[in-house]
Amino acid sequence: MIKRKAILLIALAMSIALSSGCSILTDSVSTRTNAPTANISETTAASEAINQNGNSSSSSGGESSQNNEGSDTSSNTETSTEDTSASSDGAQAAQGGSATSVVPAAPIAITSDLTVHFLDVGQADATLIQLPNGQAMLIDGGNSGDADNIMRYMRSLNITVIDYLVATHPHADHIGGLPAIIGAMDIGEIYMPRVSHTTQTFERLLTAIQDKGMQINTARDGVNILSIPELQIDIIAPVRDDYSELNDHSAVIMIVYGSTGFLFMGDAEILAEGHITANVSADVLKVGHHGSHTSTSAAFLSRVSPSYAVISVGSGNSYGHPTDAVLNRLDSAGANVYRTDLQGTVVITSDGSSITVNVAPAPYQANAPPSSPSAEPSQAPQAPQAPQTTSQPPVSAPEPTPSSAPGNSDIVVFITNTGARYHLDGCRHLAQSKIETTLSAAKAQGLTACGTCRPPA
Repeated sequence: MIKRKAILLIALAMSIALSSGCSILTDSVSTRTNAPTANISETTAASEAINQNGNSSSSSGGESSQNNEGSDTSSNTETSTEDTSASSDGAQAAQGGSATSVVPAAPIAITSDLTVHFLDVGQADATLIQLPNGQAMLIDGGNSGDADNIMRYMRSLNITVIDYLVATHPHADHIGGLPAIIGAMDIGEIYMPRVSHTTQTFERLLTAIQDKGMQINTARDGVNILSIPELQIDIIAPVRDDYSELNDHSAVIMIVYGSTGFLFMGDAEILAEGHITANVSADVLKVGHHGSHTSTSAAFLSRVSPSYAVISVGSGNSYGHPTDAVLNRLDSAGANVYRTDLQGTVVITSDGSSITVNVAPAPYQANAPPSSPSAEPSQAPQAPQAPQTTSQPPVSAPEPTPSSAPGNSDIVVFITNTGARYHLDGCRHLAQSKIETTLSAAKAQGLTACGTCRPPA
C-alpha cells in the first residue's frame, strides 16, 4: 500500500511538472442550455433537497481543516502522507485518465437572473451560482460528507453541468466534497490557487481531476473567468504566492452583473485582504473564514461597503464563529447579516439592478448557538421564505482610493494569538506566536502598540 501511494504521488508530481508551462484557459468556457436559472419555487425545493439529511459538516476519514479561533493559525488536522505544508510549487495541472470532460464552447447571452445559493453545509463552504447566461458555477464543495447533498441540490435545479468550478484553497472543509462531485458530474473548467497540501483530501482531489483528464487553471489576481455584456467574473486574489498560511492563498472571486456586485472571500485573512488592489466594492459579501476575527477587517469592510453579508458557519461550532469582533464590524458597516447556522441555505438573486433574498436578515447573535446534547444530531431547516426586496440601491460608487500621503499606516507589524498589542519584529513578546499584518489592520482590530518594542502608534 505504501509503495502504491508513493508511485501515485510520483506520478502526480511528474504530471504537475510536465504541465507547469500550460497557459491559463480563459478564452473559452463551456455552455449548457439544459441548466436553466431556477425561480423561487425551484430554490425552495432545492433547499429541502440539500437539507434532506440535515447538515453534513464533518468530513470522512477523521479529517478536519477548521482553524481554531484561539490559535489564529491555519493549522490543518487532516491525515498527511508527510509533513503538511503550503508551497508555491503547487498543482498547476492534472492530466491523464480516460474520462471525458466538457468541451469548452462560447458562452451564451444573458437570459435570466443571477442566483447565488450559499449552501448550508455546516462548518464548511460551498456556494452554487446560477449565472444569467444559463451556466453554473460552484465555489468550493464542503467536506467529503457534503458531496451527495450538494449534488442532490443541483439536480433539484436541473443542473447537470458545472461550467466553472473553483477550489479556493486546499483545506478539507472547502475541497472535501469536490472529488466525488468531479467524478460524478460534467465539469467545464477548474480553477485552483498555485499552492499544494500533502493531505489525503488534496491527493484525492488531484486524482479526481487526473482521472477526468482535465487541466487546472491557476487562480490568482488578474485572471478573468468570464466576460460578456453585463456579466464579468474575475479572480482578484491571491496577489502573492509566498504566504505562510494556506488561508491567505484563497481564491477571491468578484462577480459583477449589471450594476450589482458579489464578492466571495474564501478563507482569505487580513494580510491577504490588504494586498488586494482590485476594486472590491460590492453589494453582497461572502464573509471570509466563517466569520473569524482573523478576516474581514474594518479597513477592508470600508472598501467593500456591503449591503448584505453572508456567513457560512456550523451551528454550535467549537471555534466561536462568527466572532463578536466580526459581527460588530459588519453592524458598524451597515450590512444585513445572513448565517447558514441560523437560517439554512441563503439564496440571493440579482436581476442586474436590484437584489432579493429568500430570508430576512439574522438577528444579532454572537457566535454559533450551542447545540443541545439531547437534540437530534441534525435537523432539516425550514424551507426558504419569500424573498425580501432590498430598499437599498446597489453599490455603484467607485472604490475609495487608498491614501498616498506619507505615513506609517501600512508598515508591517506583528501580532500574537491572544494579545491585545502589535509589535515590531524581534520583540520578546513574539516568542510563542508571530502573525504578520499591517499597522492599519492592527489598529482596525483595536490593538495598541507594545510598550516594550514601541512600534509606531
